[in-house]
Order: sequence, then structure tokens, then C-alpha cells
Amino acid sequence: MARFKTKPTVIEAFQVSERIVIPPTETFCQHIFVVYPGDYLCTDDQGFKVPSRPEVFEKLHEPMAE
Repeated sequence: MARFKTKPTVIEAFQVSERIVIPPTETFCQHIFVVYPGDYLCTDDQGFKVPSRPEVFEKLHEPMAE
């Protein structure tokens, strides 16, 4: 079986303090996402918004120097 790793990409993200509902027009799929306090809201390089649980976000991402 072939092995793969993710390509390095730069995203913008912030940790939300209140519940946010993201309509399908702002995501990459046709589902409504609900982001809960403590979750991260990430915007990828194509402008799509994706929620992430803190434990997943912290495993996959690290801060960049400005």
C-alpha cells in the first residue's frame, strides 16, 4: 500500500468563543457546519471555511512566524 503525507499549506484560523453556523455557500460541501465554543474555524487557501476540533487542529497545525 502506498503512503502519503499532506502538502504544506498555509491557513488562517481562530478559536471561536460562541456557536457559529456556516452555510453551505461558504464551505467546500453542501452541508451546514456548526462550530462550537473552543473549536477552531479555519479558512483554507481557496477561501473555504472548515471547523476543527481543538485536539485535531493542534495535532495538524502549528503557528507561523509573521
